[in-house]
Amino acid sequence: MRANWSDGYFTEVGYTHGYYRELSPALQRYCLLLRGIAPLQSESPAHCELGFGQGVSINVHAATTPGVFVGTDFNPEQAASAINFAQAAGSQARLYDNSFAELLARDDLPQFDSISLHGIWSWISHENRQIIVEFVKKYLKPGGSLYVSYNCLPGWSHAAPLRHLFAMHDRFVGSSERSATDRVGDAIGFATQLLAAKPKYAAATPGLDERLKQIAGQDRHYLAHEYFNGEWHIGYFTDVVDALADAKVEYAGPAQPIDGMDALHIGSEGIAFLNKITNPTMREQARDYFVNQQFRRDLFVRGARRLSAAERQAALLAQRFALVVPANKVTWTVQVGGGSAELNQAIYKPVVDVLASNAYAPKSLREIVDILESASISAVQATEAVTVLVGMGVVSPCQTDAETSTRRKSAQKLNESLLQHAFYHENIAVLASPVTGGALNVDRISKLFLLARINKHKDIVAFAWSALAASNQRLKKGDTVLQTAEENIADLRDRFQVYEQELLPLLKAHAIF
Repeated sequence: MRANWSDGYFTEVGYTHGYYRELSPALQRYCLLLRGIAPLQSESPAHCELGFGQGVSINVHAATTPGVFVGTDFNPEQAASAINFAQAAGSQARLYDNSFAELLARDDLPQFDSISLHGIWSWISHENRQIIVEFVKKYLKPGGSLYVSYNCLPGWSHAAPLRHLFAMHDRFVGSSERSATDRVGDAIGFATQLLAAKPKYAAATPGLDERLKQIAGQDRHYLAHEYFNGEWHIGYFTDVVDALADAKVEYAGPAQPIDGMDALHIGSEGIAFLNKITNPTMREQARDYFVNQQFRRDLFVRGARRLSAAERQAALLAQRFALVVPANKVTWTVQVGGGSAELNQAIYKPVVDVLASNAYAPKSLREIVDILESASISAVQATEAVTVLVGMGVVSPCQTDAETSTRRKSAQKLNESLLQHAFYHENIAVLASPVTGGALNVDRISKLFLLARINKHKDIVAFAWSALAASNQRLKKGDTVLQTAEENIADLRDRFQVYEQELLPLLKAHAIF
């Protein structure tokens, strides 16, 4: 049953425990630099997340990034869980279960350097979107940034009717006696049967069957929130620009570096066409047609301070970067525009090798450029490679040593809590890095190995197996589930060797232990 405080937002099951790096102030600052916009440098930084879900992202950022963090999620169960992690970290994050209207009405909030909302804009009412605009207008500092992600047209044109089928089935057929996740499955089954009956809609929409199969394979909790909200709105980029205009913010660029690299997404003919468009808003909207954009991750700025080309280059060269995956896990294929592109290993592998050198210590772009000069890799090539690797999520911009130092303790306390959580649960797959002000993906088994190491257990593998056995979890080798304790322990020993050789040095470089 829908809670009466939800304003149409789906609350019958909790949201997923994902980490969203686009919410990281450090990554947002880098993305602004790429677009030639000076990030706000504040003596008293403060950041806000509206609708933080399970609170994984805001807790990681509050523990790893200097400043005050404020957030709200009007689901009290999610807020309570997030507050528990914040208290464990000692980050002083101020987390509430206020509605957006209640948060707007508070009189104890600071002015914010950044305000972020991920997975909110498309799934709330017009009234709540207006409240968010008022909140940004009231609380975002001049020079501050706003991050908004949302579903959009034209990419959703072919699949929006599919979502309507799901919602219609749940409204008219869904039984309150069945769980929310079961009702999601029922609705998918109904849509599958409808398409199998060969309606003209399916014939006119190539790839619809494949899209439905993809949806059917996704996490049911995610699908409930994505498709079953009472509010679900799809519009164009220009609609969002217009809606936010009253907050005095302007579009700055994508919050994912790779999203703004036209050459990776659009053919030469399309780029030539777009380059004839002088109005930046019109160009960006037209660009969505070339990439068939269905989900946008946008940064807006309240009073952009434009950098000269020389200022931008100097700032980028001073920026430090670090690998956030083991070097041997970097792939040489990047997913773009509904397809993939092969990276030039003659350029990209030396960049990765430099970043992996000296035990994964962070390197400035200037250091990378200088080292690679002897390999006949130009500064332009090295800069582009780093940008793409950041966009792929295998490299992250780093904070300064001073920023890392101030957050090392709270990050480690949060990580201790996340490691303890992993003994019983596998729903959070990250640990916090004060080096990047973000997170590293770390699976449950690796967390158990690290927890055993920190607690000085003599047999780390036996400790990990005790946690898996307690939750009745068994490992898989290929497609085979390992049934006996002996088989699982043997597999854990193999995994432990890989963990020690590949992941442990990376975790150490990120001050995770």
